[in-house]
Amino acid sequence: MNRRLIWIDNLKAYGVILVIIGHSIVQPITYEYSALLMKLIYSFHMPLFFFISGFLFSSKARGNYFSRKWKSLLLPYFIFQIISVLFINAFYYVTTGQLERDPISAILSIFYLNGNVGWNAPLWFLIVLAIMDILFYFFNKLKKHGWLQFFLVVVSCIIGWQLSQTGIKYPLGLQIVFSCFIFYYLGNLTKKYRIMKRLSRHLGVYFSIVIASGAFLVASMLWLNGTRFVSLYDNYFGTSYALFLVTALCGILFSFLIFQMIYGLNILTVLGRQSILLLGTQYFLLLTFDKIGHILGIYSGTAFYLYVKVSLVLLTYLIALYAWQKRKSVLLQPRLYFK
Repeated sequence: MNRRLIWIDNLKAYGVILVIIGHSIVQPITYEYSALLMKLIYSFHMPLFFFISGFLFSSKARGNYFSRKWKSLLLPYFIFQIISVLFINAFYYVTTGQLERDPISAILSIFYLNGNVGWNAPLWFLIVLAIMDILFYFFNKLKKHGWLQFFLVVVSCIIGWQLSQTGIKYPLGLQIVFSCFIFYYLGNLTKKYRIMKRLSRHLGVYFSIVIASGAFLVASMLWLNGTRFVSLYDNYFGTSYALFLVTALCGILFSFLIFQMIYGLNILTVLGRQSILLLGTQYFLLLTFDKIGHILGIYSGTAFYLYVKVSLVLLTYLIALYAWQKRKSVLLQPRLYFK
């Protein structure tokens, strides 16, 4: 694997770890540290994935583009959704004697038609990303008309801002598509004009941007973005949509520049390569560890419990994925047969 893909995979792994930490926090209102941590993570971690997707966009890869998106995003979405609906309803029925939700709501949530994807909430990202990928495929055909592309992105932001004012969770996450398409667009521009490579030639500017973007991110967490944390899924973008855009871009820029410097950290690569698997299965592990925490009497909103839970979840993934890789390499080795 070349250098670029290694650091991008590490960046995706970092994003997934932030997602897992965000979903592991309990009682954020009771514990000040967790409230600040959630504000920090949620201010940029999902826009980071849209930016990465735009950075990696290519319409020239082998095979039909739409078929690839079905296999890589939509098919995993429906597989995870069906498993999740069956699992959580069985769990609720065994523990409470009732279903998690009525059948009509469950069907609507499977297809993300009521602004809700059900219990396994992280799955919304796969639908939204699939829509963005398809939109950008056609959007990219206007690449000779950069001014028109810029105009459409501005219009998308305005629509997203207006939708965010309603507080309504729209079907298929349309409020997220419009409000966050700009990150996909900017990610693609970053690759097109080799902005990261150009910045790396000027170390003084490079480190100044790292410090400035990191400082603004912390300032936004502490003072600028109100008391609630941003939630794209819940259609809440903080005290100001414009401030959300600036804060998210600072978090993205900070993350990109840091991981471009530490591209040789291969331990995270396996998590980045399987980011969709982690996205779709993390709730199962988190629920399991919380139940074990209740049994052992250690379940709480403290930093210690958060550290233990996240560490065990990541360790479980690392062991399972490395074991699978090793088994897969053995199975793929050529076998010699002797008479």
